Amino acid sequence: MKLKLPSVHSLWLSFLRVISRFPLQVLLSITATLAWCIVVNPTRAVKPIEEQLIEFIAICNLGLTLLLAADLYAEVNHYSRAKQWGLRLLMVLICTGLYFLLNPYFYLADTYRIALLAFAFHLLVAFAPFIRHGNLNGFWQYNKSLFLRFLTAALYAAVLFAGLAIALVAIDGLFSVKIGWQTYMRLFAVVTAGFMTIFFLAGVPESFEGPDTEETYPKGLKIFTQYVLIPLMTIYLAILLVYEIKIIFLWELPKGLVSTLILGYAVFGILSLLLIYPIKEKEGNGWMKLFSRFFYVMMVPLVVLLLLAVWKRVGNYGITESRYILIILAVWLTFITAYFLVSKKQNIKIIPVSLCILALLTTYGPQSAFSVSEYSQLARLKKLMASKVKKDTDQRASVVRYLVERHGLSALQPFTRVDLRALESKMELKAGSQSRYTLKSDKTDTAFALLKITDNSYSTNIDNRHFAPETENLVQVKGYDYVIAVENYTDKQTFKINNINLELEKVRQYGNLRLKVGTAPAVEFDVRKMAKTAVALYKAGKLKGKPDDTGYAYLPQDSLSLTHQLGNMEIKLCITSLNSSLNTGDEEDFTRWLNYNGYLLIGLK
Repeated sequence: MKLKLPSVHSLWLSFLRVISRFPLQVLLSITATLAWCIVVNPTRAVKPIEEQLIEFIAICNLGLTLLLAADLYAEVNHYSRAKQWGLRLLMVLICTGLYFLLNPYFYLADTYRIALLAFAFHLLVAFAPFIRHGNLNGFWQYNKSLFLRFLTAALYAAVLFAGLAIALVAIDGLFSVKIGWQTYMRLFAVVTAGFMTIFFLAGVPESFEGPDTEETYPKGLKIFTQYVLIPLMTIYLAILLVYEIKIIFLWELPKGLVSTLILGYAVFGILSLLLIYPIKEKEGNGWMKLFSRFFYVMMVPLVVLLLLAVWKRVGNYGITESRYILIILAVWLTFITAYFLVSKKQNIKIIPVSLCILALLTTYGPQSAFSVSEYSQLARLKKLMASKVKKDTDQRASVVRYLVERHGLSALQPFTRVDLRALESKMELKAGSQSRYTLKSDKTDTAFALLKITDNSYSTNIDNRHFAPETENLVQVKGYDYVIAVENYTDKQTFKINNINLELEKVRQYGNLRLKVGTAPAVEFDVRKMAKTAVALYKAGKLKGKPDDTGYAYLPQDSLSLTHQLGNMEIKLCITSLNSSLNTGDEEDFTRWLNYNGYLLIGLK
């Protein structure tokens, strides 16, 4: 029997079938791939719209999943061609509106919104064909097909990218063709956003009636679930239960990390239950049957522990978007646990449907994560502004920064008579192509000025000082034969002088410079001691600086020079720029903030 590889013609016909069935999804995939390739290394003309292109790629992802859910719903309900295109047009209008409505580079809250919408739309694909039709077995078989197709697409994409990337490396090495990292990133974009997406779409089930009676269960999936996933879940359950016993005995509130562990256990546990749903009651699967019976019983104490962890965080610092989502997930887990413990129907469709609805409700509206968190933090800021306690006044800056970054400058309107919405629009218009980080910083500084708040979050711990020689960048090289530049971010350099190897290395642990000449023992230039001396002179008021820049302080060139004699070589390190922290009490902190540039002068006798 001969193995027949698919012909180019058959692959082309398969591609045409995907285009015929999902034309807009293929168009979005190709468009997003092109946008990604442009973003990798944008030209001067593209640079100003780079952020819009990245947002466009994210919206393409939303559009692809939303359109896929709409097409599957139209197929199962036998919509006419005109009605199906009308539904597609509605989805396109929704995504277009989201593109103009969302601004993730100015407001961090919009980044959360994109993530929540992506989560909701992916869940929508999971149950869209079964909103009005189909039974639970058909629903499971359909999602099994999607799950396995996604894993297959990811595997093929990984192998394809690895193979082509190795080919490019070979071309680079054998033919001396310089291939930059941008080429590999564009290849990654084409393989993931292009090939992987279209390959996945080609495997989306076309019939939603056949799976209702399908009894096959992948053997590999069973082995993975029974011998890998479920035992891991059991281990995590044991750890969490022991920790809960510890809390009861010591009578202390749970740590913040426990909420992440409980959610992780719940997610993978529910995934395990969904994977074994059709076979858990069959003979020979006793371990699966036992796990499915006791999973939700064991979730009861964990849900209580999760609610306690959430209550502790919210009680101390108010509600933020991430804490709101944590609250929603805790409430959802409580509902799901109660449902599967009490209900005899055990409808697994309720899991993706309820999560999708909650994700959409969390995105927009007065009940959304963003409205509730904004209200909570404004109420907290109001109390902090009224308080005279130092602990409260120190927290004002962090709350203001949070509100400006998440919700914009206009969120602080209740605290001033200035029209903040108009001021913010003017700042954004004036910024143009200015860095979004600079714009956010300007907005935050404006908020501090309007509310008369001093931000000490950075200055209280670290005060940096820039030291330079009085001659600045002029270095006297008379009497030396070689000059080697010493750059702060270069860890190691190698040279050869008169067939003698020289190795120059920065010792990151101490901030010193180490030099090894030939086989002789290495010597170190003690830059850390030099910096400590400079800091001490500055604190004693013995250094002068620039009149227009208090960050600079000048020393004689000899104070920023170190010399070593190695055989017939005289080696002198001349520092031209030295940045250091004034907090020399903490040795680790001092070393971390020790940066310098200069030259190494080498003279031969």
